[in-house]
Amino acid sequence: MAGSKEVAKAQEAQLPAEFMDELAAAGEQHKEALGKDDMSIPFLQILQSLSPQCTKGEPEFIKGAEPSDLYDTVAQKVFKTRDDDDNALDGVRILPIHYKRSFIEWVPRNQGGGIVNEWSVAEGLSIITQRNESNQDIIQPNSPVGTPGNQLNDTHTHFVFLIAEDGTYEPVIMTMASTQIKPSKDLNNMINKQTLPDGRPAPRFFGIYGVSTQRKSNDQGSWYVWKFERVDDVANAGMMEMFRDAKKFADGVLEGEHKADYAKMDGEANPSTKADGAGAEDVPF
Repeated sequence: MAGSKEVAKAQEAQLPAEFMDELAAAGEQHKEALGKDDMSIPFLQILQSLSPQCTKGEPEFIKGAEPSDLYDTVAQKVFKTRDDDDNALDGVRILPIHYKRSFIEWVPRNQGGGIVNEWSVAEGLSIITQRNESNQDIIQPNSPVGTPGNQLNDTHTHFVFLIAEDGTYEPVIMTMASTQIKPSKDLNNMINKQTLPDGRPAPRFFGIYGVSTQRKSNDQGSWYVWKFERVDDVANAGMMEMFRDAKKFADGVLEGEHKADYAKMDGEANPSTKADGAGAEDVPF
């Protein structure tokens, strides 16, 4: 197989210049009128023991996928964060771009699931909920907004660039709820402390962060949460083009051009618990 790939690469490299021009012209002539609404921004999520990608027999099963892996929901690509002995690996690198907090209302999984609404922080804090036996926050009949019986999740959404080993990058979305809220706050704290070499505050899209996972457990089971570590910055890494692209992308988020389509979240779309107070670590299932 390796030999055939080398031959294919050699043939590609030897394509006549005029044919390359013809291909490029055809690409321009027949380019589809694709807009931002025609393409999905991938979600990057942590696979857990019950994720369908880790479960044989499920349509979404991926051979070799394991709990603690990161998963790109559009490319359906898996990134390893732990080795076979459950030791941490380097994982992937990201450039944070934009952050928002909101409250997501879901139909409970046992009633079919599905997103109902995204509420602002002010609206979400006004919704009256009560914790049920499954540690879900359920909207109550006396709530001023929201549908009684539905589930409400305090959700942190991070728009980031996922940086490949070759230095290329693409936008992905990371959402964090339940026991993932603390790692989200940890990341925000690190970003908030960023400074430029001259001491002035740095923008959110300045520091580059390594992403891995860490194992949590209690008497109900074990699961994995996000772990972040600053590893570089765009100035030191010479990635000023990525910085400028991040600035444009951040402007696009603020202008409504780039949105998180929570209905297309996979696996972690409707977490069943929310961290209850400082230091609480409820099992997310």
